[in-house]
Amino acid sequence: MTILSSIILFLIPVFLLFLSLTFRYASKAKDEQEKKILLKSYQYSAAVFPIGWLLIEIYYRFFNNITIDVYRDYMILLIYIMFIAQGISILLLKRRNPSNVEAR
Repeated sequence: MTILSSIILFLIPVFLLFLSLTFRYASKAKDEQEKKILLKSYQYSAAVFPIGWLLIEIYYRFFNNITIDVYRDYMILLIYIMFIAQGISILLLKRRNPSNVEAR
């Protein structure tokens, strides 16, 4: 992997984390519809980590042993994917009609 692609892969989750944090602490987040969007984005991103961890464990136990360094890298990757899922869900839910978003 080249240096440029590594930088890009690092900046995408950082940008989406920045997006979710600015959305969380902005004055618009006090609105009821914006709170629903934030809760819905948490709901979407919360499922990523357990599913990813399960897939890593299945691969480790049934297919190939992995070292602790690779396991740690996979966990960091899962955290990045959670940030990406939350940022993308915020972007998509903001573009939708806010009256269609319901927090469950």
